[in-house]
Amino acid sequence: MKKKGNIFIIIVIVSLIGFIIWKKNKQYTALSSVKTSSATIDSIYQRRIIPGNLYPLTEVAIKSSISGSLEHVYVEIGDKVEIGDKIASIKIVPDPLKLEAAKSKLKISLINFKNQKKILERNKILFKKEIISSAEFEVYKKSSALGEEQFVSAKNQLTLIKQGFIKNTEISNVVKSTASGTVIDLPLNKGASVTEHNNFNNGTSLAVVANVDTFIFRGMINEVDMIYFKQGMKITLHFNAYKNEVREAVLNKISAKGKDVQGVMKYYIEAKLGLVNDSLVIRSGYSANAEIVLEKREHILTVQEKYLHFQKDATYVTILKTDGEEEKRFVETGLSDGIKIEIIKGLSENENFKIENE
Repeated sequence: MKKKGNIFIIIVIVSLIGFIIWKKNKQYTALSSVKTSSATIDSIYQRRIIPGNLYPLTEVAIKSSISGSLEHVYVEIGDKVEIGDKIASIKIVPDPLKLEAAKSKLKISLINFKNQKKILERNKILFKKEIISSAEFEVYKKSSALGEEQFVSAKNQLTLIKQGFIKNTEISNVVKSTASGTVIDLPLNKGASVTEHNNFNNGTSLAVVANVDTFIFRGMINEVDMIYFKQGMKITLHFNAYKNEVREAVLNKISAKGKDVQGVMKYYIEAKLGLVNDSLVIRSGYSANAEIVLEKREHILTVQEKYLHFQKDATYVTILKTDGEEEKRFVETGLSDGIKIEIIKGLSENENFKIENE
């Protein structure tokens, strides 16, 4: 009987050990089939991206003071010019009415000049014979000089109408640069019509000269972000034309008047970008994105925001214990960048929690 009792006890012990091993294996299988994640130490930067465009600090349109057609262009896009350098020449297309009037004026002035000259010659003889006084002779000299001046002026006016310039004078059909910089645009082809620039007409642009050593970034920001922007602050520029190039610009202008854009009030900003001795080539109108860091947290406990559960005003994760049991753990969160979120309280580093919403 005693022997049978011992056998029974052995069987019970072996069965108990087997049950424990089976239970542990079952728990391990259940745990291994559940996806988990854990909190890690990381940094979070809350950024704002502002799309915009880049333009030279100064752009000057070079225009002609006379009308006609484009005869010759002395520069090419990319050339550097100084004030007074030749840009283009204009071929005059005379107006028939103005041309006829100028010819008539020249003939009349010539007739008047010849007549005054004859009168002066006659009175010169009388003056020598002391028949007329010195004062009277001076009147004839003045009339002759005025007649000559009117003739020369009429002749010059006819030359201007026909050719657009007068030799040995500052009056010319050659258009010169009014600014120093780089030629970034030549909008006209040879033979194109050119309209003069005056008080009543904006005129035709022959070239655009710009300062390409300094560019201005222009973009718009929402009114809710205005508190983060201050004049003189640095912003980071990312260029769509250069994937791996980044430059810093200085914010130098924030508009005081907003613009309603699809129901959202936005404000213009400008940031200055210096490119002196920089190998980066920027062309007027290039698109870029300005980036600023609104808030940052470094070396903090973070989790992927998509793994959190939200219940009314509370946030929680499901902690998976080593025995297979689950615990609903409420956590306090902080700054988020849309992907990672700061865990202020409720979770420890490397503490596993269940992933249910991936």
